Amino acid sequence: MEMKIVGFVEGARRNGPGIVSVPTILRSVAAQGHHIVLAMGGPPSLGCEKYLVPDVDSGASRTEGKGTFGILRLNSWSDWSLCPAMFWRFNRLVREADFVLLHSLYSFPVLVGYILARLHRKPYAFWPHGVLAPFQRQISVRKKRVYKALFANPIIEKASVIFYSAKGEREEAAPLGFRTPSVIVPEGLDADKFATLPPRGRFRTRFLNGHKGPLILFLARLAPKKGLDLLAKTMQRVIVERPDVRLAIVGPPDPPSFNDQVLQWVKESGIESQTVMSGMANAEVRLEAFADADVYVLPSHEENFGFSVFEAMASGVPVVVSETLNYADEIARSGAGLSLPRTPEAFSAAIIDLIDRADIRREMGACGRLFVRKYSLEETGAKVAKTVECIVRRLPFPAELAPMIDPEFRS
Repeated sequence: MEMKIVGFVEGARRNGPGIVSVPTILRSVAAQGHHIVLAMGGPPSLGCEKYLVPDVDSGASRTEGKGTFGILRLNSWSDWSLCPAMFWRFNRLVREADFVLLHSLYSFPVLVGYILARLHRKPYAFWPHGVLAPFQRQISVRKKRVYKALFANPIIEKASVIFYSAKGEREEAAPLGFRTPSVIVPEGLDADKFATLPPRGRFRTRFLNGHKGPLILFLARLAPKKGLDLLAKTMQRVIVERPDVRLAIVGPPDPPSFNDQVLQWVKESGIESQTVMSGMANAEVRLEAFADADVYVLPSHEENFGFSVFEAMASGVPVVVSETLNYADEIARSGAGLSLPRTPEAFSAAIIDLIDRADIRREMGACGRLFVRKYSLEETGAKVAKTVECIVRRLPFPAELAPMIDPEFRS
């Protein structure tokens, strides 16, 4: 069954990252033989520019696998991605669509998608991308309060389904009491992109004057939830024991002002001379960073999927992550990395041990490459397409999607 699907999402903010997984997910669904246009308020994330199309008709004809996929970007303003033109530019598209996908929650494009879906009586799904997690719920509480009552709660409650990226993400949202049916679909990645890395040394030459000693890598958005304060305290302990260790912090600050906070933590920990902050990295620099890293570290408060962790594992880099992350237990069981309490003592001890044991790092790297193959984009696209088809055709969700259906729910 071929379907026409319209997605709505905010774009990248102030040259920072957008929700990088959305174009990847929708491309994987299109490749199954469906026709998808992604309405984006603002610029796409780095690397997604090639999917931009000038108009709706071009988006509906750009080939992607067995289907079509294109991103139509409209100019927007403010961190809310305000873009009133979306109402008339996408009205006909939603009217003719079979289904609507809303990605994240607190943005104008998502509100537009919700209103148009309700106006034209189209079924729609909500994919939170971590926005319902406890840590995220504590950010801008006052600003969100009115919006939640007027729009956010209805958007979630009237959705045909919620896509959660992990079982843990669904469990974290359970106290909110939403009775909307839900399924679990990991966001997936293309592991083949990380199968062949550039020669070792390019990142070190580019940013570290060719440093030959151990390199610890943090590669992700620089955001409050990522645990960069804990990382600085951890590396303070590591460098006392191993002065030849260097830390690379790679990624854009989100929001931009957060960069100053990270710099302050680095200085307060006395590791400024052993740390490089390279900013946003394109695909080439990301691969160079993974090629040169000895250990990847993410002491985040929470992650719904954690793309950079999976990219590190796909690159054969051992990972050390917080036990609070979704998929942390699976990573530890697979042998690809360590899942630890969020303390400097635990993280520093693990990093020092891995620095001293090249054989263990190699074993973990091999396990990581194998582990990520379970989360392919093809599998993601197939599960999303199957979920949407079940809703459109009013069929029950298959068991492999781990559905949770409210007993009073009626399709």
